[in-house]
Amino acid sequence: MNRKEIWVYLERNPEEIEDVSLEILGRAKELGKKSDMSVVGVMLGKEPGNLGDIALKHGADKVIFLKDSLLESYSTEDYTKALFEIINKRMPEIFLLGATYQGRDLAGRLSARLRTGLTANVVSLDIDTDGYLLSGVPGYGSKVLAEIICVRNKPQMSTVRPGIFSKKLIPIKAGIVEVLDLDLQGSVSRVRVVSRKVEKHPDLSRAEKVIIAGNGVEGNLDMVAKMADIFGARLGVSRPIADKGKASRELQVGSTGYSLNAKLVLIFGVSGAEHFLPGIANCQTVISINMDRESDIFEYSDYCVVADASKIIPILLREGGDR
Repeated sequence: MNRKEIWVYLERNPEEIEDVSLEILGRAKELGKKSDMSVVGVMLGKEPGNLGDIALKHGADKVIFLKDSLLESYSTEDYTKALFEIINKRMPEIFLLGATYQGRDLAGRLSARLRTGLTANVVSLDIDTDGYLLSGVPGYGSKVLAEIICVRNKPQMSTVRPGIFSKKLIPIKAGIVEVLDLDLQGSVSRVRVVSRKVEKHPDLSRAEKVIIAGNGVEGNLDMVAKMADIFGARLGVSRPIADKGKASRELQVGSTGYSLNAKLVLIFGVSGAEHFLPGIANCQTVISINMDRESDIFEYSDYCVVADASKIIPILLREGGDR
């Protein structure tokens, strides 16, 4: 009898597998041992190169590579079609993806086509004694963790936030890379990549120190960014700042942005709305500066400073510059 399988979507760029996929592989390996399931990484592209071996070293028992020249660059229609056909044919017990732009795009479409449930942006994964996937999603400003179960259809699907789990190097006892040649020439994809430019953005989920700017310091963003540079910290912003186009979405912290795992977070002018709080739930020390003594952010901070951030920032800049 074939073992049940946990599949992990391996998001990749031409040179490497994204960290979140390797993080999920490590957790999937732990769950596989607990539930006697094998772990399968699924990757799409033109050529596997050495990426299959990398996935095997990070927890996959097997890698399935869906090969076609049209899969060299990400396409919603082509990737969805290819994944749907292989999942529908082999029907894994569980299918996990990173909660990235690409992972979210694929997961929603696949769950609809497969007519199965999908839990989004999870921060914990476990398996109960009946083999059901327990996907933890924070609620009420991270005060509770709701564990969601999909009991009807398979595969059980979840998207996992980056930075929640750690990558693990696992000695390979035995593992194979299965290459499946596809024929997508009849694809109905309406989008083709004619040029590609990759820009590296800082991964806030792995930063040890982060300084976050909120609405209260909108006019002082340049000063906050300068302070982050002086103190060797990464810059983050709240969602309203990103919504206004004042900063890149790649800097956004919260339930729809990065979840931080920093040792130290310094927060300026953030009110503490529920969508922001999951982003700082795993941080060791949180210091918040806000003019409003009743600000919700203070309930989730280790140190609270009631002050005008516009007056505090120049002092910190001066002190930092004099070191």
